[in-house]
Amino acid sequence: MQRGLSIYWPWRVTAVLAVTTALSCGTGIRTIEREVEVSRTIDQEGFDLKLGEATLNVCMNCLDSPALITLRRFHTYEHHLGAVGPVFEIELPTPDTFRQDPRIVIETSFTVANNGSSVIGFLVPGGTYEQWVPDSTQASPTCDKPNICGPVQILEFTKPNSGTDPPTNILEFAIVKKCGGIRDCGPLQTCSSGACQQCATPSDCNPATP
Repeated sequence: MQRGLSIYWPWRVTAVLAVTTALSCGTGIRTIEREVEVSRTIDQEGFDLKLGEATLNVCMNCLDSPALITLRRFHTYEHHLGAVGPVFEIELPTPDTFRQDPRIVIETSFTVANNGSSVIGFLVPGGTYEQWVPDSTQASPTCDKPNICGPVQILEFTKPNSGTDPPTNILEFAIVKKCGGIRDCGPLQTCSSGACQQCATPSDCNPATP
């Protein structure tokens, strides 16, 4: 029996590596939480860092010097409620790594892409209940459906929450639904910071679907 395991083990390792490589463009690593991350040193020429549904377009001259950029994917997430689909995390060496705004593109369904309220949002760090904040711009005309895209704004790293929070080198991004009130959001969600998201308290939520 032990001999049989030793025969199949290399094949299983090869299969796992193949899946990880297929999901990413760069050095793909499956973390202990069974999610995936990809890291690459990108220089001034720029690069499209890809992972699952997301592509981080690091444009030419977005960086002054080569920098190791990491993109992570979370299928489940502590503050996932409010995010439409998976959450993607961008990690930089320092908060001021970017000199120009890159762009993040997340592939979704045509239903989500066509509803008119889906935009890229980022999770403002800090506080008891972190808030998804929608990008103020609509999807770029060059962002082909069913993709949703938006800028990764430099100020989100250097002055998060309009400068009330300290600089950070890690931020989470996802597709979020813009809202004008709680009626625009789903069960057990609320409308806050212009986006549907997790409620601070149960009394703030839309009721659950019976």
